[in-house]
Amino acid sequence: MGVAISRFLEKPYLSICLLFLITIVSITSYVYSIFKPKDSSISEYYLSENAEYFVGDIPKDDTGKIDFQKMHKVHWLSSSGWIDDEEFKRITDSEYIWLRSKAFSELANEDLHFLLEHAGLNIEIFNENGDSIFKYGEFSDPKYLPNIFQSKFSWVKIPKDDSKFYYLRLFHKKGILFSITIIENLIGKQTALYREIALKNLTAIFFHSFFLMIGIICALVYFIEYKKQYNILLDFSSFSLCFGILGLTSNEFIRYLFTNTQTLYILSIISSNFVFIPMLSGVRRLFGSGSFRVLDILIYGDVIICSLTTILVFSLPFSDFSHSLLISTRSFFILFNLLNIIGPIFITYESWKKGNKEAFGHFIGFSITLVLVILEIIMAIKYNDTTPTGIVFWGVLFGVISQGFALERTLFTDRQKALLYKEDLLKAEKTLKESQLKTLQTKMNPHYLFNSLNTIHALHKIKPELIGDAIMSLANNYRFISDRTDRDWIPFEEEWNFLEDYLHLQKLRFYDTIQIDFKKSGDFSSVVLPPLLLQPIIENSFKHGFRGSSEGQLQLFIHAKMIKDSVFSFVVYDNGTGIPDELLSDKQKLMSRSLGNIKERLKNLYSEFQFDITKNYPEGTRTEIQIILTSKVQSTT
Repeated sequence: MGVAISRFLEKPYLSICLLFLITIVSITSYVYSIFKPKDSSISEYYLSENAEYFVGDIPKDDTGKIDFQKMHKVHWLSSSGWIDDEEFKRITDSEYIWLRSKAFSELANEDLHFLLEHAGLNIEIFNENGDSIFKYGEFSDPKYLPNIFQSKFSWVKIPKDDSKFYYLRLFHKKGILFSITIIENLIGKQTALYREIALKNLTAIFFHSFFLMIGIICALVYFIEYKKQYNILLDFSSFSLCFGILGLTSNEFIRYLFTNTQTLYILSIISSNFVFIPMLSGVRRLFGSGSFRVLDILIYGDVIICSLTTILVFSLPFSDFSHSLLISTRSFFILFNLLNIIGPIFITYESWKKGNKEAFGHFIGFSITLVLVILEIIMAIKYNDTTPTGIVFWGVLFGVISQGFALERTLFTDRQKALLYKEDLLKAEKTLKESQLKTLQTKMNPHYLFNSLNTIHALHKIKPELIGDAIMSLANNYRFISDRTDRDWIPFEEEWNFLEDYLHLQKLRFYDTIQIDFKKSGDFSSVVLPPLLLQPIIENSFKHGFRGSSEGQLQLFIHAKMIKDSVFSFVVYDNGTGIPDELLSDKQKLMSRSLGNIKERLKNLYSEFQFDITKNYPEGTRTEIQIILTSKVQSTT
C-alpha cells in the first residue's frame, strides 16, 4: 500500500488534476460572465462613438446661454466611419469642437452615471435646454490643458429631463490630438457600474498578468541558463512581456485605478510599437528568413519605423509636425501591421512545403491572426478608431500561443539531446576514470617492481632471512592490483592492507634509515573507497620527498581516521626535501604531478571533499584528504 502511494505521488497526477480544475473553473467563470443575466440597473450607452460634430465654437446669446434649438438647423457632420486626413486635420486644428449625441432616454431612476475618460482637452456637457450638466477644466487658457498622455476620469451624472440630445463642448490645444470615451459604454448606478466595469476587465487583467509573469520567468530562465544560449526563449520572453504590458496598460480599469496614467501611456506606446519585433525574430530562429530574406527586411523595417513612430508620439505635445505626420500616415501603419502578419504566413507556408511539419501549425495560427486583424481594421474604420493598439492586441495573441508551443517543442528537443549527451558524458567519464586508474597501474608496475626486485637482491646479501617476507608482500601487492583495481569501490580494509604490504617493502628497501608511523582510528566497517586512491600520496613522499634528502633519519607519518560517521580523513606528511615555494604557489603546475590525478578522481567521485598540499614544519610536505562519504556523485554504472 505504501509503495503504491509513493509511486502515485511520484507521478504528476495531482498537479494535472489541479491544473485541470483551475482551467475548468476559469472557463466556466468566463462563460458565465458573458451569458449571466444582465443587471437591470445598467444599460449600454454610446456618447461619442456615433455622435455628430461641428468644427468651431457656438456663440452664446445675450443671456449667456446657447440656443440649441437653433442648432438643429445647422449642418452637423457624422463622426462614424473613416474620416479622411484633410477633415481629421481640420478637426484637430480647431481649438473648439462640438459633439451632438442622442440623450439617454431610459431613465428608470434619478441616480444614473457614466464614467467618462478624456485626455488632452477640457470638456463641458449641456442638455438641450442649455443647462450645464458636467464641466471639466476652464476654457480660457490653453496653457492649462492636460496633454494627450494624461487620461482623466470623471463620473458624470445623467439629468432627468426630456432632452433628445446632449451637446459636448470640447476645448483643446490647436493641432494636438485628443480622446474622449465612456468606459465600457455603460450607464447605471455608480456602485453597480463600478462593480460591472471591474468584472468585465478582471479576465483581461488576469490574462495579461499571466503573460507578463511568463515573460519574466522566461527571462530569468534565460539568464540563469545563459551559457546554453536559449535565444528563442529570450524572444518569447520579450514577446510575452510586450503582450502583457500592452494589455495591462491599455486596460481601462487599470488606467482608472492607476494615478500615473502618463507612465501607462508611455509603456503602452512602446509595447504596441515593438511587440512584433521579438515575434518575427522567434519565427526567424525557427524557420529562417525565407526567400528574398523577408523576415530580415521586416525586422529591420520594424526597428526603424517603430523607433521613429515612438519619437513622433512622444513629441506630440510639443510639435505640430508630429501631429500632421501621424495623421497623414494612418493608412501606412495599418498596412505595415498587416505586413508583419503576412510575412510569417509566407515563411511558415514556405517552410511547411519544404517538409517542416511544425511550420504547419504556425501557418494556421498566423492565418487566423490575419483574419482577426482584418476584422479589427474593419471595426476601426466603422467606429473611427484610428489607434493601432486594437490591431496589435489581436495580432499578437495567436503569435504568443504558436511561439509558446514551438518553444516548448524546441526546449523538449534540447532536453532530450542534453540527456543523451549527459549519458554519453557519464560513459566517457567512467572510461576516463578507468583509463586514469590503468595509467596509475602502468606507472606503478614497472617502477615498483624494479625497486622491489632491487630490494630483494640487496636482502640476499645482507639479510637473506627477510627475503620471504619481501616476496610475500610483493605478491600481495600484485594480487591486489590484478584483482581489485577493476572495481569501482573496495572496502577500506582491503586498501589499508595493500598499503601495509607496500610500506613493508619500503621499510626493507630503506632498511633502518626510515621511521614510519602508520595508524588508523575510528570505525571503518562501512567505508568503501576507490582502489589505489591513497597509495600515490604515500608514494609521492618516497619519490619526491626522500630523493636527495640529506636528513639522516627519514620520518613518514600516515594517519587515517573517521570524523563523526561520514567524514573520512587521511593525512600524510614527511621530513623530506619539501616542495619549492614557486611550485607550491603555482597550483596548476603542482597538480600536473601525480597528485593531480588523485584530485581529478575525487572530483569525479565526490561532490564534497578537501585536498590540500602544504609545507610541513619544520621541513617536508604535508598532504591531507578529507571526504564527505555521503556526497558520492551519481553512479555511472
